[in-house]
Amino acid sequence: EEERMDPAAQVAVLQELLHPEFESAEGGWRQGWVEWEAKLARHAPLLGSLGDAVRIGIVRARAPDLLRNHLEVSAASYGADYASFRVVVDSYLRAHGGGLRQQTLPAAPQEVDIMAKGKGKGKGSGARGKCFRFRDTGQCKWGDRCKWDHAR
Repeated sequence: EEERMDPAAQVAVLQELLHPEFESAEGGWRQGWVEWEAKLARHAPLLGSLGDAVRIGIVRARAPDLLRNHLEVSAASYGADYASFRVVVDSYLRAHGGGLRQQTLPAAPQEVDIMAKGKGKGKGSGARGKCFRFRDTGQCKWGDRCKWDHAR
């Protein structure tokens, strides 16, 4: 199939494979990743041997923030072996809701002036923060018992 492609089409396929956008897939990040792997297999003659380290780099660079952090921390468990890397990603996705829309890290803690006078004994306004899992995936294992707000 690639042999019949004109050079411009080959460049377009290479661009898509080397710079995928997993999160734009209908089923979320995981679905985009699976579709990308299938395209890699289909276009193997065009790509030649795309090494494990390159594939790992492409996936890590496009992973949602929380998954990317997990992959960085777990790097010793997969090294430059894509099959081991895939197991780590699959395990993470199963444990954290599968589809994964783009996740962002919670805001960094801000400095607090310890000399500033507070408002009492911690009795806040009653407002609840947002549930990040529900916001990012549309699901929360705690359901109505979650202490965070599930409003969209």
